[in-house]
Amino acid sequence: MVSINEALQRIYDTIKPLDEKETIDIIDSEGRVCAQDIIAKIDLPKFDHSAMDGYGIRMDDCGGLFECTKTLFAGDKDCAPLVQNEIIKIMTGAPIPKGVQAVVPIENITEEDGKIKLPIQVKMGANIRQKGEELKAGIVCIKKGELINSYTIALLASQGIKEIVVFKKVNAVILSNGSELRSYQDKDIGAFEIYNSNTPMLYARLKALRCCSYVERSVGDDLESLKKSITDAAKKNHIIITTGGASVGDKDFTKQALRELGIKMLFEKVNIKPGKPTSIGILDGTIIVSLPGNPLAAMVNFELFVSIAIAILQGGKDIYHKIIKTTFSNEHRLKPGKYSVICGKFCGENFSPLENQSPNQVSTLKEINSFALADPNIEYIENSCSVNIVDLKNKVDKKECLFIFPKEG
Repeated sequence: MVSINEALQRIYDTIKPLDEKETIDIIDSEGRVCAQDIIAKIDLPKFDHSAMDGYGIRMDDCGGLFECTKTLFAGDKDCAPLVQNEIIKIMTGAPIPKGVQAVVPIENITEEDGKIKLPIQVKMGANIRQKGEELKAGIVCIKKGELINSYTIALLASQGIKEIVVFKKVNAVILSNGSELRSYQDKDIGAFEIYNSNTPMLYARLKALRCCSYVERSVGDDLESLKKSITDAAKKNHIIITTGGASVGDKDFTKQALRELGIKMLFEKVNIKPGKPTSIGILDGTIIVSLPGNPLAAMVNFELFVSIAIAILQGGKDIYHKIIKTTFSNEHRLKPGKYSVICGKFCGENFSPLENQSPNQVSTLKEINSFALADPNIEYIENSCSVNIVDLKNKVDKKECLFIFPKEG
């Protein structure tokens, strides 16, 4: 049995990014990881242009009274240079003619006898966006490993880039184990059967993590059928997730099946409550994860370990849990002796632990957006105590202490 930190360290030391890339249209790249440095081809702005609707002037003409006969619009070609004792009306985005040293916004001018009265004081270069002041051609504007979002796509489009090389999506399959399980799509189930809540939950979470995921129907509590299902799935997936069948019951065959197939285990048990039977190993290059069957335990260990493995496979830089420093909203008691996960909700100001932390919980899962990790010596957490909590939805590029009190570092 390994500690939480040791389990995570083995994931970091063993799992490597996928070396599989593809070229896609930038419009389809949201949520993907860039697989190469992108070099800017065009200065931003591309040319000096006006940041305001106003009047282009020379500094020597401040305070003067002028007639204006010329107007320059965005998209117009550059006009003749501006000479002394002359002004030009210029719209936002229009190119700056030579000789224009500042743009005075329309709201800052006055009119006298049908002429334009300029302010006495104007700052040199006011309201002029200089060529390349935002981004210069030739520098890296998007780094390899950067996650593409909608606004990254705007930058790519501004450079006239049509396609981008990204890492391929992680292929993931969920093998649900347990003869008592029935699909949520089944109309009628037996008195001692239950609807499978883990598989839809994990499928949705894998989709949210930008994996290509699918589900294999329950493989049953039979050793040979389980081995065949795992072998077939390993041929076409980067990661396989099983739920249930990970404990020590008479029909819990998952770990036996994996051993007989020759899996190389990273770890088989974790000193954690809930989810001690969680294991991760590698079979012919495919990551095999065994999660507990209890829903809350499955969720906790997916977020703690599996989401990290997926982040690494995807080739991004944000592969560490995001830690939020906050306070407990009320006191909380723990049973000492194990590293405990305290699930709860962070409201932006403090962390509220769930009243019921039972691993078989389903109804409270929707309330959880974070959790705290307590070492075995902690029995009591005071109201307003300062704590570290793990953000379930975000990752960062820097490793921080996961625990309430940083005893493990």
